[in-house]
Amino acid sequence: MDGGKKIFISDLTAGREAEGPFLVLSQSVGRTNRGGVYLNVELGDRSGRIQAKVWDGADVLGARLAEGTVVLVRGYVDSYRGSPQFVIREARPLAAEEFHWPDYLKTSARPMAEMRAELWSLVESVPDADFRRLVSAALRSPEVGEKLYYLPAAKAVHHAYLHGLLEHSLSVGKMAVLMAGHYPKLNASLLIAGAVLHDLGKVWEFSPPPKVDYTTLGRLKGHLVMGSEFLGRVAAGMPDFPVEKLELLQHLILSHHGEPEFGAPVRPLLLEALVLHHLDNIDAKIEAVDSFIEAESDSEGWSAYHRLFGSYFRRTPELTLGHEEEGEPEKPLEPGPDAEGEESVAADDDSSDAGRLF
Repeated sequence: MDGGKKIFISDLTAGREAEGPFLVLSQSVGRTNRGGVYLNVELGDRSGRIQAKVWDGADVLGARLAEGTVVLVRGYVDSYRGSPQFVIREARPLAAEEFHWPDYLKTSARPMAEMRAELWSLVESVPDADFRRLVSAALRSPEVGEKLYYLPAAKAVHHAYLHGLLEHSLSVGKMAVLMAGHYPKLNASLLIAGAVLHDLGKVWEFSPPPKVDYTTLGRLKGHLVMGSEFLGRVAAGMPDFPVEKLELLQHLILSHHGEPEFGAPVRPLLLEALVLHHLDNIDAKIEAVDSFIEAESDSEGWSAYHRLFGSYFRRTPELTLGHEEEGEPEKPLEPGPDAEGEESVAADDDSSDAGRLF
């Protein structure tokens, strides 16, 4: 059998013979009413997933269909309860050089090399030299290696694809630059450094692809604590690094989930920590909802019901641009002759609504 990627899950239709390499997502043993053994297998690639069965030779083929491996399978596509089902007759595990992971796992729409270059440009733009060298040392650490650039940002929900952690960290970092420019009171260096590093602990929280899951340490500590601890180790290798700057940056990492019920050991107690929390939250939610609409929308643009958000979403329809009518543009409204008097009355108003912020 040839190991080239010539067919995807989305190409499979019931009632035809098929052969192709697919990622084994799961495998379990089942028993027939007569006590026979068969296998339940889930196959996948970047285009989707399909349920599969091994009715004959389960003992032999089971060893060749290990979870997390790419296997070249041959068989017949049947239909079960209205959905395609692959009946596997032959299987051969593929060596690493016979396949390309992006064919089997969802990948960021942006090129990794491009995002990586942007991230380092962002790091080099940090005004404060102390924060800049700490972030640089953290990203260059052998403990981090290439994991930051390849891992997804989550097991599910948002940026759950190859290079997702890099894409999310870069996106939050770029928004941090905009916020710091809009609010001069914010410490730009602290905010940008926190944005770049806020999810770095995920390189230890998750196991690597293809089967991304929580590690034991990830479950016991979580990426906020592990990221903060790691930053402490990096700073310890810089004897002259200011302790206060380390503590402030660690606070941003520890508090970026906002509330204890969402995994934050502490709530945001600095303006920069509060801003980082909201930037992280909005970037995650925008990507999560956008991906859900892309995957689950009907002909009118409505998504399926999203259990996590508790609602449906609609894709924003294409809107035509409005055009100014020819002729004289409308003049802005001029204040009336008694406008100043009205302002004076409003200023003197001692009603219960006076002085309210909202």
